Amino acid sequence: MHPTKTSLLIAILVMSITSIVLETIAPLWAYGIAKGLTTVLVLLLASSNRQVSRLGARVLTALFFCLLGDIALIWDNAFLLGLGFFLIAHLLFIRAFIARFKMKFHWIALAIATILAITTLYFIWPKVSGILQVAILSYVLVIGLMSSLSMSIALNRRSKIRLQLGLGGLLFMISDALLGINAFVNPIPFASILILTTYWGAITSLAIAAREF
Repeated sequence: MHPTKTSLLIAILVMSITSIVLETIAPLWAYGIAKGLTTVLVLLLASSNRQVSRLGARVLTALFFCLLGDIALIWDNAFLLGLGFFLIAHLLFIRAFIARFKMKFHWIALAIATILAITTLYFIWPKVSGILQVAILSYVLVIGLMSSLSMSIALNRRSKIRLQLGLGGLLFMISDALLGINAFVNPIPFASILILTTYWGAITSLAIAAREF
C-alpha cells in the first residue's frame, strides 16, 4: 500500500522543521539523520504513485544524488564532494526534462536564471580561488541551465503540474545562491532556515511533478 501524497507532505514538513531545530541544538549525527530522512521522504513522494513514469524515474534518480549531496554537505570538508553529487543531480534533471519536453527555452526563464547566476558569481567569485572557482563556475552554469529549462517548461505551456517543475527549478537556484553567499561571502541572518526551506521546497516541488506526470 502506497502512502498518500498528503501524508508524505505532512511528514516532509514535520521532518524538515525537526532538522532545522536539531541543527542548532543537537549533535551533528542527529542533525544529519534528520536531514537525510527529510530527503528520503521526498524520494518516497516522487515514487508514491502505483506506476512511476519515465520522467518520474529519471527525476527520482536525480533526487537520489541530491540525498548523497545532503549527506556530504553535513561536513564542511566534504563541500566539493557534495557539490559534485548535486552537479550530477542537475545533469540528470536536465536529461529528464529534455527527454520529456525537449529543449525549448522561454526568454523570461532565461532572463531570471541569468540574473541569478551573474548575481551569485558576482558575490562569490572574488572570495574563492583555484579548484573552487572552476567547480563553482561549472555548478552555476549547470544549475542555471536546469533552472531555466524547468521554468521554460512552466512558461511555454502553463498548467498546475508544469508550474511545480518551474517552481522547483527556481527555488533550487535561489537556495544554492544563498548557500554560496553564506559560505563564502558573509553570514546571512537565519541562513539555515532560508537555505533549507527553499531547498526542500525545490525538491518537493520537483518530486510532486515527477509523481504526477
